[in-house]
Amino acid sequence: MDSNASEDSLQVPRPQPLRLRSGGKGNTKPLEKSGPAQTLAKLSGDTDIEKLSQKLLPADGGPGAWKFLFAASMIEAFMLGLPLNYGVFQNYYFEHEPFRGDKNLATVGTLGTCFVLLGAPIATPIIERYPRWHREFIWLGWVVAMAGLASASFAQGTTTLIATQGFTYGVGVLIMYYPIIHMLNEWFVLRRGLALGIFSAATGISGLGMPFALEALLIRYGWRITLRITAIFLIFSCGPLIPLFKNRLPKNHRAKGAHTDYSFLKMSQFYLFSFATLLQGLGMYFPMIYLPSYASSLRLDPVVGAALLAVPSLSQIIGQVGFGFVSDLRIKNLFMDRRMPVHILAFISTFTAGICVFTLWGLARSLPTLVMFSFMFGIFGGGYVVLWARMVSRKPQAQEKGRKVVSCKNRDV
Repeated sequence: MDSNASEDSLQVPRPQPLRLRSGGKGNTKPLEKSGPAQTLAKLSGDTDIEKLSQKLLPADGGPGAWKFLFAASMIEAFMLGLPLNYGVFQNYYFEHEPFRGDKNLATVGTLGTCFVLLGAPIATPIIERYPRWHREFIWLGWVVAMAGLASASFAQGTTTLIATQGFTYGVGVLIMYYPIIHMLNEWFVLRRGLALGIFSAATGISGLGMPFALEALLIRYGWRITLRITAIFLIFSCGPLIPLFKNRLPKNHRAKGAHTDYSFLKMSQFYLFSFATLLQGLGMYFPMIYLPSYASSLRLDPVVGAALLAVPSLSQIIGQVGFGFVSDLRIKNLFMDRRMPVHILAFISTFTAGICVFTLWGLARSLPTLVMFSFMFGIFGGGYVVLWARMVSRKPQAQEKGRKVVSCKNRDV
């Protein structure tokens, strides 16, 4: 080597870009230098995912998510809280004309609550097929519910009451409920259990005061004026909140005309959870409907019956937020790294609530025992509903979607 050669004459080979084979022989493409978000976006087949993530508001927190959760919780508290406190109305109707002694009065409260629980197979496909109309569905349901409640104040018999305060109001709440649930799943991903717990616990918060307010109004003004006052209150308390319901995903990134995937019908877990949820739903609301009447049979003051409805409303706040929080936890030890098994939480909820019914309520002959039953039943019976999100996540499609979540600049897509 010539000693007079300068360093500039030295030619150091430059590193070649890494090439990935993606087809036939010799068909190679360089892997461009990019950040994690771009690489994950290309590997996932969605070239617009980084741009989309920069436009989205953050999930699981931030002003947008918490404003949505606040509005949803208020709708849950007042719109769904009213039929859950129907026991106060039923106790009054049973002792006053034109409904005195009618055994069909319980049907009103049953219809008001069962549509939300049993209407999912009808409502969900429609909501998924028309994702652009979520807020319009909420407006429609609100108008239908208000019309049913106002019409009930003109009833001349139990049949009309069943058709208005029961059927019409229940259908209206059903139309409102599932668009809100669908939008909640967009705003909360990793903390969905906690969000659903807070959302569901809102009925417990309203239950602390609603039974006493309804009882006072019924005693002072009668059932017709009370229904009209309640309708006016719901118009001015819930109507202004509906504009706060906004989807997190932009319209051009939502599924258009999507058809429901029925492959879950081949899963044994679907039938197991469905059967368990059906049984739990059939028994969950009987205490809410019959506690005031049961208290009257023990010759307790009607105000005591309203107070017994407030106790499970308070305790279900603890149960729903607690079960929701625990359902999001991950168990990390030497043997496993997984989230809390949902079937264990479901067993704890239903088994303990059933034991409370057979022992505390079955043997109750005094007020302290009824209060203890109401408190325990509210915690464990009320906590079951927040487990639905985890039950659905056990579907293979849901698990696959969960693996496709890409985090770009702390925004979940």
